[in-house]
Amino acid sequence: MRKVFVVLIIMFVVPAMVYAAGPPETEWPDPDETITVVVPFGAGGGTDLIFRELVEEMNNHTEAEIIVDNIGGAGSATGTNEVLSLPADGYTVLASGAHTVTATLQGLTEGYRELEGIIGLNWDPFIVAVHRDSPWESFDELLADAADDPEALSFGNAGMGGATGVLTVGMNLHFDGVFNVTPFDGGADLIANFLGQHVDIGVFSQTEVAEHMNDMRPLMIVHPERSTIPELSDVPTYEDAGYSDLDVPFGSYRSLSVRAGTPADRKEALADIATQAFESERFQDYMRRQGLLPEYSRLGELDEYFQELEDLFYPILEAADLLDD
Repeated sequence: MRKVFVVLIIMFVVPAMVYAAGPPETEWPDPDETITVVVPFGAGGGTDLIFRELVEEMNNHTEAEIIVDNIGGAGSATGTNEVLSLPADGYTVLASGAHTVTATLQGLTEGYRELEGIIGLNWDPFIVAVHRDSPWESFDELLADAADDPEALSFGNAGMGGATGVLTVGMNLHFDGVFNVTPFDGGADLIANFLGQHVDIGVFSQTEVAEHMNDMRPLMIVHPERSTIPELSDVPTYEDAGYSDLDVPFGSYRSLSVRAGTPADRKEALADIATQAFESERFQDYMRRQGLLPEYSRLGELDEYFQELEDLFYPILEAADLLDD
């Protein structure tokens, strides 16, 4: 009789205790689900290349599959708005950065105001380059010819909603409107048109210039420090070139963000995965080879850094008459 009583307790009482305690905690991310990193530019540009490298390493630190989805348009706003339209469940992550700030300030997206940070990654300094077979050996020579025939030379950027768009407009204002500022749909589109000789000058990330050294002649790095990439180390900084008063974005900042309201534990899990990838020997070596300047931050620290970026970019966009009214 005692054995029957014990069996009855096991059959009825123990399950009831388990039920009262609530269902067991589920693993996140679900190994059967996919995490999508939305890169708000076309495939093949500098931002895309960097995030593909990061995502490949992130896949080594989780059982869930992580993929890249390129959604370009409106200077990064189209892809950003796609992320903001999806559930705040951690399974959709934005390749955010300086482009998110500039697009938000221009009113193209609610952007960082409706995003929360996962981790900050790096800065990729901008370089002004011309065709390898062009007649200009220095930025001074280029500027002199542009001044002789205002707006004859096209100055390409990766989209007016992004940092390169702000840079080209800012530079054109600084130099009295001598260039014909020409926006394209992301870095890949700019590169394709540049290589096709459809634009005279372009502003590119170091990553992009390093990939196309046979076709590009870099004239000036828009950064106070010279590039750490050996083949670009002789490119003069804007200060070396005599333009220390040039007030424009000096590079492309990159980070990972999610839609605001994503559960804190999921943000922590994403930050852990991304941090392990960022700190890996492979990704650190990749950044060194590409001349990327590490700028790591995590969760709330990234949110604070975005505020600093807004303070940095606001007066530049205001001077360029690009602010959303």
